Amino acid sequence: MRKVIICLISLVSAGLITAGFMPVTSNVSAEETTGVKWYSIEEAQALSDKNPRKIFLDINTSWCGWCKVMDKNTFMDPTIAKYMNANYYCVKFDAETHDTVTYNGQKFWNRGAAGQRSVHDFAATVLRGKMSYPSYAFISKDRLKLTILQGYYPPDKFEPYLHYYANDKELTMTWEEFLKTFKSELPPAKSATPPQAPTSH
Repeated sequence: MRKVIICLISLVSAGLITAGFMPVTSNVSAEETTGVKWYSIEEAQALSDKNPRKIFLDINTSWCGWCKVMDKNTFMDPTIAKYMNANYYCVKFDAETHDTVTYNGQKFWNRGAAGQRSVHDFAATVLRGKMSYPSYAFISKDRLKLTILQGYYPPDKFEPYLHYYANDKELTMTWEEFLKTFKSELPPAKSATPPQAPTSH
């Protein structure tokens, strides 16, 4: 399992100028089986400005096989999708897009030639140049700090991280303490051994 990189950073210095568990019932509606609702980074910021909520950023590429597996197995899981939609503003970001994006008033773009495979400045800044796909960023409500998670995670391994960061548990308890109290909302067949502890850097 790839290491989890936890970083508490000031996005200003990095060049980026700048609630309770949701119970899930067994009756999942058709609307909730469509997966995670994705926004653009600009839409997520606007929504968070009106109703503060952490932003979840999925950094991927069109050629990444594990990104597609994550989409199919984890982000389409009804329990995972329902929790993410209720607790985060979720953004799917192509690390090689040539679209210009604005984050906290700063514009970011891809410096490579059109049609060329090159890394977008926003993805490179968020990941501190450690490009690996898929990668995920849990961005705080004030958008001044974030946590990075990298690699493929099936639903049972991904679910604890979603709860840990959505509820700011990383501020009050260790990962090990959190896992002792965590109760999965996934059906029993999908629950398995807990993921390993995050590694601080």
